[in-house]
Amino acid sequence: MKEDYQAVLDEAGFGKQIVPLPAAPVIWTLRVLEALRLSPLYKWVYETAATDSFVSIEKAERVLGYKPKYSNKQALIRNYRWYLANLKNFEHASGVSHRVPWKQGILKLAKVVF
Repeated sequence: MKEDYQAVLDEAGFGKQIVPLPAAPVIWTLRVLEALRLSPLYKWVYETAATDSFVSIEKAERVLGYKPKYSNKQALIRNYRWYLANLKNFEHASGVSHRVPWKQGILKLAKVVF
């Protein structure tokens, strides 16, 4: 996962690197931030992010003859490029669904500090 998301950071061109952190302290911090209504993520995201999760496409390959066109890295980069191309459509949107940007909460402060 780190490698895939690093590819998106590299595509963005800011020269940033993903810094791994221990899951437990991060989850507890996000719980506190959520209680204060400052968490940039909702519970399902931060409670499951450190857990391996896989979706099998074997049945789609076998039954439908499906073959993925893109690797995970390629798909994430394509999504990032699509987001940039459509950014103007999201300027005033906020919410908790994956279809609109989330409220940034504490990330607003982090952007200023970092």
